[in-house]
This record gives sequence, C-alpha cells and structure tokens, in this order.
Amino acid sequence: MSKKPVNDLSKKQRKTCDGFNPKTVNKYGFSNTVCGTSSPNSFLIREREHKWFEMLKNWDHLMTSNYNKVRVRCRKGIPHSLRAAAWRALSGAANLQQKNPGMFEDLLQKESEWMVYIEKDLPRAYQLHELFTEKDGLGQTEMRKVLKAYSIYNPKVGYCQGMTSIAGILLMLMPAEQAFWCLVSIMNKYLPGYFSAGLLAVQLDGRVMESLVHDIDPKISAFLKKNDVQATFYAIEWFLCAYTRTLPWETVLRIWDMFLCEGVKVLIKTGVTLILLAFSDKKVRDACDSFDKALKYLKYKLPEHLLEEDFFMNELLGLHISEEQFKETHLAQLAKLKENFS
Repeated sequence: MSKKPVNDLSKKQRKTCDGFNPKTVNKYGFSNTVCGTSSPNSFLIREREHKWFEMLKNWDHLMTSNYNKVRVRCRKGIPHSLRAAAWRALSGAANLQQKNPGMFEDLLQKESEWMVYIEKDLPRAYQLHELFTEKDGLGQTEMRKVLKAYSIYNPKVGYCQGMTSIAGILLMLMPAEQAFWCLVSIMNKYLPGYFSAGLLAVQLDGRVMESLVHDIDPKISAFLKKNDVQATFYAIEWFLCAYTRTLPWETVLRIWDMFLCEGVKVLIKTGVTLILLAFSDKKVRDACDSFDKALKYLKYKLPEHLLEEDFFMNELLGLHISEEQFKETHLAQLAKLKENFS
C-alpha cells in the first residue's frame, strides 16, 4: 500500500519533511510528487484549447442552447491554459465581477473581525506549493485579501478554515479579485450552507453519499456500518476542501472542471467512487477489521494508482447515478436529518 497523495502537510509530516524544494517543482507549482503522471499529447492539448477558445467566445449562447456540449467537454478536462477563464465562466464569477466594479477594493478598505483566524491559517495552506511557501509572500498576501474581502462581503458566514483550500486553488490560476468573485460564486451557488454553524449541509451530503453507497454496493455499506465508519469522520474534509487535500492534483483539477459545471453532486459522486475503490476487494475489508484500520485506510492508505487521473476519472465517469436517484436520495436524507433535529 502506498502513501496518500497530499497537497498540504500534516503535523507529523511537518516534523519530518524538509519542506519546499524549488528544484523539484512540478508544472502545477508543487514541490515533490504531488501530481500524477498523466501527460496528454501536444496535438490533443492544442485541439482542446481551440475548442474551448471558441466556446468561451460564445459562452452565454452556448450555455443556454447546448449545455450538454459544455458538460461533455468539462468531463474530458479543460485545457490548463484556459482553466481560469473557463472556471470564471462556468461559475458565473466573470459576470459578477463585471456587475460589481470596485467592490473588491472597497471591501479591503474595511475592517474584518476574522483577521486573527485568517492570519493563523495562512501559513498552513498549501505548504508544498511555491506560491504559498514564503511568509507574507505573494500567495499569502493575495489569499489574505481574498479571505478578508469575503468575510466582510458575507458576514453571516465570515471565515472558516476550509476556505483557504478553496481560495488557494483559485489563486493558483488567477489574480486575487478574480479568485474572490469565484469564491463568492462557489459559496453561493455550489456550497450554500457548507460553512454555516453545525455544517448541516455537509452532514446532509454525507448522508446522501452513504445512502448511494448502500444502493450501489450493500456489502460495502454493511462493512462501514459494522465498523462504525460514518461519513462525519472523513467526508467533512472531503467536501469542505473539495478534495484539494485528498487526491493527486491532476485528479483534483479534473474534478473541479466537472464540479463547476455540474454542481455539488460531483463532490458526492467523487466520495462514492473513493469508497467503492477503497473497499470493493473483500481482502481489504477483511484486513480493515476495526474502526481505526478502516478509517485510516480510506483517508491515508489508498494505493496511488487508484487515485491517478486517468484511472480515477474513468471510474468516476462510469458511476451512473441518475438525477432522479440523486433527488430522491436527497429528499429522503433531508427528511431524516430534520427528524433528528426536531
């Protein structure tokens, strides 16, 4: 079994790792071996870039007349050179920024009660990425701006720790103001309630994920129940950080391409895929015969080849869960959650 691919350092790793090494930075800016090995040929990259460039020129018309075309191409993966523009278009952030000129700078002129918490978390975010390694360097400075502005823009939510993961992936692709409006779109459109008190929306989606696993493979569901491995023990980080701390970076980017096109169900399906890949083998289930063993395997010890871009995305895209099944499962789990809190 191989080590879990990590994009942040755990406490244990911080004690033993030499830290950032600029001599071994990969094409995404990470030190060491954070991204996978997938490498599309140059002809395919240029072909996809041309298709996406043409799509972005006619975006509004395409989204209303041929959304399925956009979805198919998002599932194939957005060319990295156009990912920032595509994510801004998919999320609606580009339109938001256009409609609110100057707001980002205005927000930065105000005081935020959340700054002590933001400052505490800045050094912990993406410690293996060249943009964020220097204290008060460009990356940390830009992240501070994005998180401060959002905490003022949405005072009901303010700031929560997982936001550094969301802001960070955006800042790797775009300037602070663009990242801010993407964060606003993601929080409002894709993850409403995720960062609210009690994390009820996260709990609900965790229950939906568990229910779908039960429908697809009752044996795995029974195994998790027997060992008391509930979604709350692993899915909170998965969902709040949108897998940025869980999967190889190339896989993360592909999931985000789909997530910003299709919504939160992509995060749920990704979780279902991880669970099925982890425990489909009876030998693995037999070896993970306790809560600690099962949870540790799921969170940290999945073989790397299962998580690499091509293999994982094939598994994810091969997981057929209908819109109706999602809707029915969501409504059923929502009713149960309300009953528990009544």
